[in-house]
Amino acid sequence: MSKLKTGPSIYIPTDKNIFDALQHKKVTHSELVSFLRGRGILVSSSTSKDALVEKISSLTLSHSDFNWIGKLLENPNRKDKTTHSKLKGEIEDAQIQAACSAVKANLTAIGDDSVKVTKNGDTTTLTVSYVDHDFTKTEMRQRTLKTCEIKLEKGKDGVVMKLPSTKKAKEVSETLKKAVQAQVVKDTGNELEEFSISLQSITDAACRSEFFDSLIRGVPDFEFDNVSSVDVYHLEQEEKDELDEDDTVEARLASYINKAALAGEGVLDSTEFKQLHRRGFYIYKIIWTAIDKTHEGPKVEFEARFGQPDLCTEFMYTVRGLYPYNSRTLEYNVTRKAATPYENEKYNVNLRDASEKALARAIEAYDKKV
Repeated sequence: MSKLKTGPSIYIPTDKNIFDALQHKKVTHSELVSFLRGRGILVSSSTSKDALVEKISSLTLSHSDFNWIGKLLENPNRKDKTTHSKLKGEIEDAQIQAACSAVKANLTAIGDDSVKVTKNGDTTTLTVSYVDHDFTKTEMRQRTLKTCEIKLEKGKDGVVMKLPSTKKAKEVSETLKKAVQAQVVKDTGNELEEFSISLQSITDAACRSEFFDSLIRGVPDFEFDNVSSVDVYHLEQEEKDELDEDDTVEARLASYINKAALAGEGVLDSTEFKQLHRRGFYIYKIIWTAIDKTHEGPKVEFEARFGQPDLCTEFMYTVRGLYPYNSRTLEYNVTRKAATPYENEKYNVNLRDASEKALARAIEAYDKKV
C-alpha cells in the first residue's frame, strides 16, 4: 500500500480567534473602518471598535485577510538589544565559510528555518528567518515570522560575533561558535579562546557597580551627560548578617529587597541610590545619555544591562535614540528620534569597546581587593 502524501497543515482561525486578535490595541479603529468599506459595507466613523470587530469576525475571510490581520499585529519598530562575544586566535575566511555552511545545512535539515550566508569585506553574515512561537498570546499572535542576523567580523586577533539578544540568536550563535572552533581544530589543531562580557567571577558588589560607572563615562568619542534610570540587585551572601534592634527602618527594609528600580535626573547622586549601594546593592541595568563630541553631534541615549542580574551574565546593550542638536536654539531637541541603521551600527561599536575596557577595570579593581 502506497504511503499517503499530505501537504503542510493549514491553520484556519475561528471567529473567536479573529475577534480576540482584532481587539488588540495595535489594531486601530481606522483600519477596521477601511477594511469594511473595502468589502462594500458602509459604516460610520463613529461606530465603536467593538461593533466593527464583531462585524468583521462574522464575515468569511480569505487567506489575504488573515495576512492583513497578522501584519496589523506585528511590531516593525521593535529593536532587540545587541550582544557580542569573541573567538581569539588565527581564523581564516575559509574556516568561517565552512562553519556557516555546516550550520546552514543543519538548520534547514531539522526545521523550517530559512538561512542565508553573505560576505562583505571582512564581515560574514548569517541571516536566519524563522517562526517564533509564543503560546501565552492569543491564537493569531502565537506564530510570528522573525529574522535574526549574526555577524562575524574578522580582525587581527580573531573574530567578533555580533548578534541580537534573542533566544534564537543565542542558540544559533552557540552552534556557530562550536562549528568555527571545530573547523579550526580540524585544520590546524589549535584551540580558540572564547571571550564575553561577564561579571560572574566578581563577587564584590562595589566592583560590579564600578563596571557600569566605567562604561557610562568611557564611551569613545562621547562626553557623559546624565543617568536617568538604574536597576539594582542585592548580592545574596551565604551568611546573612542578623539585624540588630538598633538598625534603621531603611536597613531592615533593604534586607528584604533583592531588586529595586530608580528613575529620574541624576539618579546616581540621589540619597535613595546611595543608601541601597551601602547595603550591598549593585547596578545591573542602566540608562544614560552622552553627547557626541563631533561638531553639533546629538545627545544619545544608551542602555546596558545583564540579562541574569544575580550572576551578571548575558550582557546586552542598545541605542535607545537620539536627541539632535538644534543650531538655532543652541540646545538639544526634547523629542527623541530613532537612530538610523548606520548610527546604530556606529554607536554599538562604541558601546562594545567601552564595555570591554570597563570589564578590564572592574577585574583590576576586584583583584586589588582580594
